Amino acid sequence: MEEPDQQDNEDGGAGVGAESDRTLQAWLAGIAVGCLILAAMIVAYEIGKNNSDQKVSSGAPAATTGGLAEEPAASGPGADAFAASCGSCHTLAAAETTATVGPDLDDLQPDSETVLSAIENGGAGSGMMPAGLLSGEEAQQVADFVAEAASSGK
Repeated sequence: MEEPDQQDNEDGGAGVGAESDRTLQAWLAGIAVGCLILAAMIVAYEIGKNNSDQKVSSGAPAATTGGLAEEPAASGPGADAFAASCGSCHTLAAAETTATVGPDLDDLQPDSETVLSAIENGGAGSGMMPAGLLSGEEAQQVADFVAEAASSGK
């Protein structure tokens, strides 16, 4: 009695399915390792970003010039609203903001009317500032603060 024909594979009899299973497992392992590396990089980036945003105090007193203490960042309704609504895109030394999405307001030195128009109507350029971020008295306070701070260079 003859046994049915069985074809032996070149790899010693292991079927194609076993080889494809190993290949699939290798791909899945590679993808898993890649995902872990990517997740670690994202966590490291966020930690680094948060640490660079914080000011580290060395415990030493601030340097002074001519016996005058360094001026703190501007405060008040216009300054606070600028920092909260505008500082993530615009540079303005008086508010201690250094973003680069929108124009550098220290360099631009806009007047109050120009700032108010940009707040009300939106801006043009790389960041496309949306219209109506602030309104009413708050918008006017920010416009006045920016105009005064930018023209004084502080």
